[in-house]
Amino acid sequence: MSEQANAADVAAILESLRQEVRALRAAEGEGEAGTALSAIERELHHCAEQLEITRVVSAHWPIEGGNPYERAWALVHKVVRRALKWYIPPIVSQQNAFNDTATRSIRLLIEAHAELRDQLADLRRRIEQAPPADVLAGEARPAPADEAPTAELQQLVERSGRAEPPAPLPDLGLRPLPAEVADRQAVSAHWDLGGDTALTRARALAQKSIRQYLRWMINPIVEQQNAANAAIAGALPHLIAADAELRARVAELRAQR
Repeated sequence: MSEQANAADVAAILESLRQEVRALRAAEGEGEAGTALSAIERELHHCAEQLEITRVVSAHWPIEGGNPYERAWALVHKVVRRALKWYIPPIVSQQNAFNDTATRSIRLLIEAHAELRDQLADLRRRIEQAPPADVLAGEARPAPADEAPTAELQQLVERSGRAEPPAPLPDLGLRPLPAEVADRQAVSAHWDLGGDTALTRARALAQKSIRQYLRWMINPIVEQQNAANAAIAGALPHLIAADAELRARVAELRAQR
């Protein structure tokens, strides 16, 4: 009875947390309905919501039956799950630690992008509102191209080039990552179990039987992890798009100097 109560309590707590996150995100969405959010910002908000909902993987959920036969199997499953408590929960705990770190990292990146967008918008407003004399403070206004000698123009270009920061182009290294993550995001509990000899084939048959029985326990864990992996993989393209958008805004501001 204690095992059943604990499983029910864990499942109820997880579902309650997920409902609270959904309600909080919905309230935030209503509050931001009147603001001009870009498509990228909306997608990042949605990714943050999905990450928060799927980051917790549980090895305990209610096991119930509707008739005496199903209740008998449910009792067997509970005994097996309790017997495997030394094996499965530590794996789930390690995965949850990774999911939590990955989720917090991506959420911090989303918040950092939002802060940078606000700073760039404020800088753009100040540049647009500043008079030309303030924008070019301390610098002589260059002569028109048809009046400036070629040597002076070349010197001006060289000085401007030296003033520009180095361009490591990390976005080029980011581009193939979403496809690579998408290829590897699916975790599978089923792979080929074969054998070359009679002994290995017999062992593979026994392993398949055990795996077939344990699917009630392993498959839900794998499905939860795949949901978290999908949320992490789904956030990457939008983060890369947000990064590209910020780079474009920075380049635009540099051109206005």
